Amino acid sequence: MNSKPWIIIITHGTFGEELKRSAELIIGELEDVYCFSLLAGMESKALIEHIGSQLTDAPRDSIFLTDLYGGTPSNIGAYFAKKDGYSVICGVNLPMLIEAQTRRSLGEWEGIEDKIIEFGAEGIRNITKIIKERKGSAC
Repeated sequence: MNSKPWIIIITHGTFGEELKRSAELIIGELEDVYCFSLLAGMESKALIEHIGSQLTDAPRDSIFLTDLYGGTPSNIGAYFAKKDGYSVICGVNLPMLIEAQTRRSLGEWEGIEDKIIEFGAEGIRNITKIIKERKGSAC
């Protein structure tokens, strides 16, 4: 069994796959990052079965990143959290994925959930407000 934690992304549509591609443009190839997409007309049960079949070698300290709290992808993540003890964080964004990969590559996985959430939230900024506050000063 692989001992390196996996990052498992579940999203509506192909958002997760595109998120992974975007992260790879910035930090290079992401290994052991798996994306699962809930597509139009897809039954959640079918997606659960598909994900479950892929998790047979996943380390238990792997983490699920999902898009929308209360949405089907997050509910599927919650299913695996309850069933197998995985951690699940919703609201995935590019800074969160990059932080998870960076921490994992440095071997800093302990307490990763809070670090991912903090980093993701720090990436949310009102640029218009920042520009107005800096008006007249050098950037």
